[in-house]
Amino acid sequence: MKKFLLFLGLFVFSVLSIKAQAIDSMLKVYSEQVPNQKAYVHFDKDLYRAGESVWFKAYLFSGFSLSINSKNFYAELINDQGKVIQRKVYPVTESSASGNFDLPDSMPAGNLLFRGYTTWMLNFDTSFIFQRNIAVASKAGVIEKKKPDVGKTYSIQFFPEGGNLVNTLSSLVAFKANDEAGMPVNAKGNIVDSKGNVVTAFSSAHDGMGSFNLTPAANETYNAVWTDPAGKQQTVALPEVKAQGLVLKLTSAGNKKVFMVASTDNVPETWKKLNIVALLGQERVYKAKANLADTRATSGSIPIENFPSGILQVTVFSDTWEPLAERIIMINNNNYKFDVKINTPELNTNFRAKNTIEVQVDDTLLTNLSLSITDAAIGRQTTGDNIISRMLLTGDIKGYVHNPTYYFANTADSTLNNLDLVLLTHGWRRYNWANLVRGRKPTLKYPADNYLSIDARVFGVTTASPLRNDEQLLVFLQSKDSSTQFLEMRKTGLDKFSLPNVVFYDTATLFYQFMKDKKAEKEMNLTFSNNFYKGVGRIDLLNRPLNLEIDTAAIARTKFFADKMFQLGSKFDPKGNVLETVTVKTRTKSLIQQLDEKYASGLFRSDNGYAFDLTGNNTSSSFDIFTYLQGRVAGLQITGQGGNTSLAWRGSTPALFLNEMQADVSQLSSVSVNDVAYIKVLRPPFIGAIGGGAGGAIAVYTKKGGDVKTEPGQGLNKYKVVGYSTPKEFYSPNYKDLSGSSEVAADYRTTLYWNPSVLTDANRKKVRLDFYNNDITKAYRIVLEGVNEIGKMVRVEKVIQQPK
Repeated sequence: MKKFLLFLGLFVFSVLSIKAQAIDSMLKVYSEQVPNQKAYVHFDKDLYRAGESVWFKAYLFSGFSLSINSKNFYAELINDQGKVIQRKVYPVTESSASGNFDLPDSMPAGNLLFRGYTTWMLNFDTSFIFQRNIAVASKAGVIEKKKPDVGKTYSIQFFPEGGNLVNTLSSLVAFKANDEAGMPVNAKGNIVDSKGNVVTAFSSAHDGMGSFNLTPAANETYNAVWTDPAGKQQTVALPEVKAQGLVLKLTSAGNKKVFMVASTDNVPETWKKLNIVALLGQERVYKAKANLADTRATSGSIPIENFPSGILQVTVFSDTWEPLAERIIMINNNNYKFDVKINTPELNTNFRAKNTIEVQVDDTLLTNLSLSITDAAIGRQTTGDNIISRMLLTGDIKGYVHNPTYYFANTADSTLNNLDLVLLTHGWRRYNWANLVRGRKPTLKYPADNYLSIDARVFGVTTASPLRNDEQLLVFLQSKDSSTQFLEMRKTGLDKFSLPNVVFYDTATLFYQFMKDKKAEKEMNLTFSNNFYKGVGRIDLLNRPLNLEIDTAAIARTKFFADKMFQLGSKFDPKGNVLETVTVKTRTKSLIQQLDEKYASGLFRSDNGYAFDLTGNNTSSSFDIFTYLQGRVAGLQITGQGGNTSLAWRGSTPALFLNEMQADVSQLSSVSVNDVAYIKVLRPPFIGAIGGGAGGAIAVYTKKGGDVKTEPGQGLNKYKVVGYSTPKEFYSPNYKDLSGSSEVAADYRTTLYWNPSVLTDANRKKVRLDFYNNDITKAYRIVLEGVNEIGKMVRVEKVIQQPK
């Protein structure tokens, strides 16, 4: 019998050890193979008018680092019926993507929902997807009328710390009071027992939230009696009191988080030996055992001095790894940000005056920033998120948080205490502990994606008429600007071909032919498609964020700008990017500028580099493109010849592009210099390249349009294929090149400047940016947000105007 009991004991110990190992192992698997991903989106302003453009820049994070496992970013605009009215997809570079939506002139006043996500996020709880309401005024500058507060209702919820109220055990109970729209309201009342005796009073401390201590008596129930803002008395039951169990308390003490666990006498034996685990950003940072066999309480501390800032999750498990209590608390070591200085070497708020902004980062790390400059009142940031509050707080908890930026504005005790109330009253369920104990990974419907791929399916393939195993498709991909790329599609299945990692925008015409079996073109039909997520036409608005009230100054300013346009007229499109029909005398564009407009697009339009016109130059002495470039670009090292050419710039290899499609040395060296019209050598870093372009980029453009008489693909089968959404460059007028104000349209742009790609590194710590004022703005609001290569964040907001 003793041997049997010994065997049984060893068996139970072995099972428990396996469970502990399973949790540790699965946490590692989750962290490395199934990382959480969060998105934040920076917009140029808060309030838009029909006819304007919504400019945005998305940043992707995983844990405390930049996310690298998604290559495509999806953005949607959704109306108040849940219908997706616009959807766009942009390539992700340097863990970010930028784009825009054009709002029609006819759009009525109201609120649109912006959703931004990757397909990887769709594998998990979609309530964590980035969403934001976009307030839209009519073209006349009128916003949607606020609905009267008739029939407004109020509610209050109670949240025991750790999860449960337990007989005879003192607990902290947090609460939050809201109206029917989820906005916070003040609450004050009493906690009464079943006999009507007042046990304690409570009142909200911040934004409808507060807390009180309660020690439940045995066999007792409790209610909260409070008077809502409408003057109506309400009675709400507190959560059920458990007859047995344990409670978890978590407090801050300097550089430590202190936990205390207390239990009743009559808990099961497996609840007397506890496992306490703390997680931070999907990593286990603390693990301890506690024995309550001879005592009713235990405590311990978690050192946090060297931890990154973020939400710490502390879970108490039984001896058999059953979760018993859980609590989240914020670690704010103020180590999540870096400094950026914004200087104004040239500041002038006069009529259409030139201004110069200087962005300075003293750090040597690569930084990726976005910058908006607006009329000070129009661009006012209200009670929404910013990059810091999103990544540290709202991206990890469920439910609406009112004015989340407040909690990171300072480190005062009152602010930290109010932040703790947020964490006590909001849901957190990133993990299914039962699945972790059993070693189950979540089912991934959407694996980590890649850049755009073109997939072909062949119809007519039979056993009697098969395709050769080594068959390939030769394709000519011709973009709208007539640039053409010659590519090969590999056979990936019985009747399938694929061309991975292609980058082109809008639509392109694909000409194709079989390389081996020419008869197949007559006997078989092909269809082509891309690998993009097609999305849904309508979404459930149940988890839509609240419609926040827009600042009254922004509303008034929007109406003022709209009135000016109607009174005086404006030849500027309200999108701020084109001029309507108006005669404007401009300086003659240089040949390089004309070539850039004709050949370059998107990120390749950058003027941060060198440009070479080959249309009229004698290049017969150059063996190939690389021979031509030798000695023409400072710091660019070119050695070897032909397909054996080696390139280096600032210690890295430049990315190569042929007609803006990724290429290699062999491809470019085989292009005749006589067929080349234009070459751009873009300084590092070039974020349009896969991997961030630490060595810059060389973009080669072959002659097109009237330069080339032959048409590639003539006589071949063709198919229209869809690429990425066309990137649009923010238009900022250069009044230096315009003759006089009498010949220039009235200018009432509210977004004066938007740049989603402000980049700095060790060799370029300062970036100077010029913009021109409109006709009436007298104060500018500058908002800069972004990240550096190790995942630290920055946000700078300032209003500037000329001293009087």
